[in-house]
Amino acid sequence: MKSLSIYTLTRNQSIEHISKLERQLSGRKFPLKIRTWEWGSMRALAAQLEMYMQEVYSLRFFYSFQIPRLGKEFDLLQIKDNYIINIELKSGVVSDQAIRKQLIQNRYYLSVLGRPIQSYTYISSQNRLVRLTHHDHIVDADWERLCEDLQKEGTNYEGNIEDLFRAELYLISPITDPVRFLKRNIS
Repeated sequence: MKSLSIYTLTRNQSIEHISKLERQLSGRKFPLKIRTWEWGSMRALAAQLEMYMQEVYSLRFFYSFQIPRLGKEFDLLQIKDNYIINIELKSGVVSDQAIRKQLIQNRYYLSVLGRPIQSYTYISSQNRLVRLTHHDHIVDADWERLCEDLQKEGTNYEGNIEDLFRAELYLISPITDPVRFLKRNIS
């Protein structure tokens, strides 16, 4: 699966067209069932970004990526050579505790890449943007900071994202890898 321009994904007029386009551009083997609420939230996110930056069209994300065999899904991932930005999309009201739990879990799965991670959630019904701090708190985020993070220097990962995330990186056996197993249990 390859990264896509969020601008391209949010400019089509129907879910059917966006689903076909997403499959063609991402190189997915099977068409993705795009949820109407998620597409609406992504469109609202793109509209907000356009208010704070001119080059939204150049932003590339992996959309709705699931780690093979584990099923862990990420809504939007921007992976560059020196950092990662994760944006989760919500359409309705969600508690800060639920957001926090999801973003901490996402950070765990993304940490295998060994890069700094910025984690955000956008709640379109409230036009609310929050982020996870380095101390695991949820705080309201400002759009300028998100735009700065999205435009930081670095090269976009252009390969197949599935090559970065293999289930073996997460499944640790006490028999074959006892040292790593014990370190995970202590943390």
